[in-house]
Amino acid sequence: MGKGLPARLPTNLLLILVMTSCSTGSPAPSNAATPSPSPPFIVEFSADNPSDLTVGPDQAIWFTGHGPNYIGRLGAGGDVRLFATPAIGDKRSGIVTGSDGNLWFSEFEGGKIGRLTPAGVFTMYALPVPAAVTAPAKGPDGNIWFGEAQTNRVGRITPAGVITEYPIPTPASDPRYMTLGPDGALWFAENAGNRIGRVSMEGRIQEFPLPRADSGPTGIATGGDGNLWFTEQTGNRIGRITTTGGVTEFSVPTLASAPYAIAAAPDGTLWFTEFDVAANRIGHVSLNGQIHEYPVPTRASNPAGITVAPDGIVWFVENSGHHVARLKPVG
Repeated sequence: MGKGLPARLPTNLLLILVMTSCSTGSPAPSNAATPSPSPPFIVEFSADNPSDLTVGPDQAIWFTGHGPNYIGRLGAGGDVRLFATPAIGDKRSGIVTGSDGNLWFSEFEGGKIGRLTPAGVFTMYALPVPAAVTAPAKGPDGNIWFGEAQTNRVGRITPAGVITEYPIPTPASDPRYMTLGPDGALWFAENAGNRIGRVSMEGRIQEFPLPRADSGPTGIATGGDGNLWFTEQTGNRIGRITTTGGVTEFSVPTLASAPYAIAAAPDGTLWFTEFDVAANRIGHVSLNGQIHEYPVPTRASNPAGITVAPDGIVWFVENSGHHVARLKPVG
């Protein structure tokens, strides 16, 4: 069982009214940032080097972190509980709630997939060949799917721990985030391959090249319009791809913002993080490509993983800012 560690409770809780950011760039009119009629509130909770987060089976926010390595739980009242992971030195990466009601997480450096029950019991599963395991996603088949950056594969693990792997056609593609698509397949971003990939439940992989070189796709989520939306970390754009491969791109107003993770809200629109320390913003993109940006209170915080709860509250982690944060859209 994971040992509960003393948590840095949010004694430095910040409630900050964040005003809309103004861009100094010259974006196309179709995606220019316009003032938000109702700026959101952002609340920050202390956490050491958090990486990713998800809404757990108990509706609490569960997150991964390292230094020391742990899985954290943030309750509705702001109470934090940490569980020390069995392996030492292996950075936790992504996390997702599985169909079995447990938390599943990846070890980016350890070559393992981990399972954590809400009661704090860990089980670790090693890959057949060690690889950097990227953010996992829940499949419609009841299994957990994930990317393998070094061995260039997509992996699948059953609730019983049986692992199957499928090679990605493009060499050294560097698969990152993955999401369930509207067609029942898993879609994933190939950061170095400059493609968006699709894997069926039978393991058949298709790839769709992006129109511009060196886009660096990283995060991906399904929007309310039935398309896949993704971040272009090096291209500084938000992309939209149909299930047949048609791509549309929208420039982020803040230059060199390094858009990173992206998540869909209950209304079908999407929220994303801007990882660059100078940008340091949370972005919102409508289904017609209009982008608003909101600065994070803590400077140079490296906003990373992001998720949206069923009530529409946006949650994200500040990797260098050492916070799990809550953004409440208003209006």
